[in-house]
Amino acid sequence: MGTITSYLYKQKLQVTTTDVTAGNTMSMFYTPNIKVYRGIDNPVRVNFVNRDQKKTSLTDKTVSFIMIDKDTNKTLLSRSVTNINAPLGYGEFTLRDVDTYNLDSKYYTYSFKVTDGEGNVQIGYSDDNYGAGGVLELVEGVYPTFQASTTEDFGNGDTGSIIYLDPHVNRNVALHSAQVYFSSAFTGTLTVAGSLNPSGGGISSDDFTTISTQTYTSQTDNVVFSWNGVYSAIRFTRATTSGTLSKVLYRP
Repeated sequence: MGTITSYLYKQKLQVTTTDVTAGNTMSMFYTPNIKVYRGIDNPVRVNFVNRDQKKTSLTDKTVSFIMIDKDTNKTLLSRSVTNINAPLGYGEFTLRDVDTYNLDSKYYTYSFKVTDGEGNVQIGYSDDNYGAGGVLELVEGVYPTFQASTTEDFGNGDTGSIIYLDPHVNRNVALHSAQVYFSSAFTGTLTVAGSLNPSGGGISSDDFTTISTQTYTSQTDNVVFSWNGVYSAIRFTRATTSGTLSKVLYRP
């Protein structure tokens, strides 16, 4: 049996602050990039030092982490850094999954703003040569992220639109579910059909085969049904005797 190793640790940053009492050293230190994964919380620990790489106190100071889109120079978010050991200059913040949900996977710029008890603002540098902006890399997460349902509202008639799928990412036990909504007591049927033809060459109406037909009589409450299988496309068709089946929310 093979064995793999998994490491559990928090990312750590070292941030340089100016200190007029410290010598004007020229030893160079650079903070590594932050790598942030979409879809999960990303805790980051910050260590504040002076240009001599000696710990600098955060007592009576507040620190903010700022994330910037380097292409537009727009501030995307700001997070307070919690002092976990102020005398030794240690802080911590977390980039939540919701913080990065709508952001593109690419490189961003980050910076730190340090404010003392009198309201004076100081830059937290990413190196000891007055570089104020660090690099944050946002990458696609290693966990699945929320995918919105597809809505079929039968805007073009009783036969719904073709919903194209990604069969190559599923197995034969792939689960599909549909939630059906009614705006008035509905009597009739809802048929779901699937196609196995590759979608690259286009799928026509003749390519669909019935998977399931649901029958309703004076139905008013929402209902859910599901099925299994791998398909390249799905389509819903309603047949109305009376009332209204208003929409279907579908999740592959």
